[in-house]
Amino acid sequence: MTFTYAMSPTLSPTTFWSSIAAFFSYFPTFVDAGTYSYWNIVPNADNTGFAFTFNPFWGSNLTKPQLEKLVAPYLSDLGELGIKVEPNITEFDSLYKAWLANFPPENVGVWNNHAASRLFPRANFQGENAVNETVDAVRHAIEGGGILIGYNIKAAKNANADQDNAVNPAWRETVTHFILAGIWAPDASLEEIASISKVMTTDWMARWREISPGAGAYMSEADINEPDWQRSFFGSNYPRLYELKQKLDPWGSFYTPQGVGSEDWEVEGQVAWVPTQNGRLCRK
Repeated sequence: MTFTYAMSPTLSPTTFWSSIAAFFSYFPTFVDAGTYSYWNIVPNADNTGFAFTFNPFWGSNLTKPQLEKLVAPYLSDLGELGIKVEPNITEFDSLYKAWLANFPPENVGVWNNHAASRLFPRANFQGENAVNETVDAVRHAIEGGGILIGYNIKAAKNANADQDNAVNPAWRETVTHFILAGIWAPDASLEEIASISKVMTTDWMARWREISPGAGAYMSEADINEPDWQRSFFGSNYPRLYELKQKLDPWGSFYTPQGVGSEDWEVEGQVAWVPTQNGRLCRK
């Protein structure tokens, strides 16, 4: 399923954010039904507000009628807000065909933004107060200049899987992965980039961390300035992983920023809020 809608003279900011709250309230229901959604909130076409886009809402192993029945209450809520969407719901006979038809090409690691992420647990989407608190934190970041890419997801349960592994335990409770990006102009100065990066970490993401205590971040799309990254990226596994690192690689031969044991090293020539690896790596 795909559709989009945007703020306009007839769709106010209040109504738009109410629609986001309506969507968030269905997160547990949707993932428990086995769906996955990939969506974003970005500036609208004339840059006077924001637009919401599904690309796509994915119902693996669901028939078209089953998916239509599942999303009907959500679409009804949008209708009650005065948001009339015409969802494109298509059924495919293979995963590959569905992927080709719905997932857009992506650019990763581009030069004009600084990204961060948060794994929000089910608790953030259970009950009106929790949903509204989460929406308020998201709205603050987006109205402050960020853009949001969201995934409504849930880790699959597997009775045969070994739970004692290096996977961040936060994934077990996650029902959404939010990526937030701060954007700068092509001619932005280093000072401007540093300022946006600082706001990202100390304001926008600070609010997200505050309302999701004990949760984490997906390290492959996370903030390089993430505070307490050991906990955010590895959770309760980190002490054991650090112990193994010291045992198996006491020389620190294998280094990566915010990787296990990297706190024992530093790169010379750092600029505040704009970390670089273009310097001499030294043991602290």
